[in-house]
Amino acid sequence: VYYWKVQNLSRRSRRHVEKKILTFRGNKTFGMLPGLEPYSSYKLNVRVVNGKGEGPASPDKVFKTPEGVPSSPSYLKITNPTLDSLTLEWGLPTHPNGVLTSYILKFQPINNTHELGPLVEIRIPANESSLILKNLNYSTRYKFYFNAQTSVGSGSQITEEAVTIMDE
Repeated sequence: VYYWKVQNLSRRSRRHVEKKILTFRGNKTFGMLPGLEPYSSYKLNVRVVNGKGEGPASPDKVFKTPEGVPSSPSYLKITNPTLDSLTLEWGLPTHPNGVLTSYILKFQPINNTHELGPLVEIRIPANESSLILKNLNYSTRYKFYFNAQTSVGSGSQITEEAVTIMDE
């Protein structure tokens, strides 16, 4: 079985095509293809091998893999601290593995003895790349947990900490 990735359905870009070959015993009529990436289009064909060598390829069969969860956003940057607000900016996941549906931001204050306060969760539309968080406590450290989602579920999160300023 020869198989190769034609395109990543998230990116629509083509790259160098690397054909993979998987060999099955003659009495097998099915098998598993390892290492397939989510939300991608592949082609495969089958060839019979005997003592004389490899026969002609079957017609190419096209198939698509389903969506998966995304990788973590490429970065989370926290800027513009004021008495009661912070600005968050982030980058798309390197591997969306599907259509992004939203981002999930969770955050909580951290007090001077490093105890965590109540956790707040915000769902952010997938087309956003920044957010101004308002009504925060002044001179307070916050811990942020941030991840992207597809219809399949949440990807891995990145974390960051930032402090609102003491006085303007």
